[in-house]
Amino acid sequence: MEQTLGLSARRSLPHYTNARFDRWFEKHAVAGGADPGTAVNDRGYNRGKVILWDDTFVRYHEPHIGIAAVKVLEALGFEVSLVKNRECCGRPAFSQGNLDAAAKLGKHNVDLLNSTNASPARTGSMPILFLEPSCYSMFVEDYRELEIDNAEKTAARCFLFEKFVDDLLVQEPDALRFKDRPATVAIHAHCHTKSIMNPAFMKRLAERLPGRKATVLDTGCCGMAGAFGAVSEKYDLSVQVAAHLIDKIEKQPPGTEIIASGMSCRHQIVDLTNARPKHMAELLAQAIA
Repeated sequence: MEQTLGLSARRSLPHYTNARFDRWFEKHAVAGGADPGTAVNDRGYNRGKVILWDDTFVRYHEPHIGIAAVKVLEALGFEVSLVKNRECCGRPAFSQGNLDAAAKLGKHNVDLLNSTNASPARTGSMPILFLEPSCYSMFVEDYRELEIDNAEKTAARCFLFEKFVDDLLVQEPDALRFKDRPATVAIHAHCHTKSIMNPAFMKRLAERLPGRKATVLDTGCCGMAGAFGAVSEKYDLSVQVAAHLIDKIEKQPPGTEIIASGMSCRHQIVDLTNARPKHMAELLAQAIA
């Protein structure tokens, strides 16, 4: 692959899951007695509906993150839906300068989210929650730069998953009950998150879990940046960029839980350390009492 495609032999490749998230979600919905595409639980709902954007990596590679997010949202009392027939957000194309392709994908997604015929998003008003920061920033910043119709309207409905949950818990601290367990949590914030908001809220969110002591690491880019770190001619530079992050992680006390909500960040950390980073959704879901 290095000789034919230019992908470094030193870089691991993402593993495909044998249980896609969207297919798990459909079974989850059917088991609850709802139409496929709308999850239900046995508690009933009191907060209305939200859309979970199941990005490419959650759908095909890391379904456990999507499952964790559904658990958290349902525990909060939300009815969770996926968007049928959605396309890639266009981040890979946009990052490579293929703006026409990115705009085409963006137009499809924005039209779908605002369509009166797009079930379950037919109301065109539900909050849209993102697990992957690079997808989130595409919707709230880059679609507008591409001058896609209704991009501004759609952006107003978009939220990063952990920020959405934190905002709710600021208003209602007792909305979730968490198990008490002493633990140290180190959080690496994604570059796209830091470009849009102050990531300090992540410490507050993690420390809502009784017994946890959290730190948002003072780190820069992980060096992976999507496909950049997988290209053979960029691999060494990718590792050099990651050096500061890796040093911070390796200096954490034994047993520290590493949180990285970006897919590329987790990939880099797994490749270059012995740590097994989690998404914030996993940390929260595993702590629910």
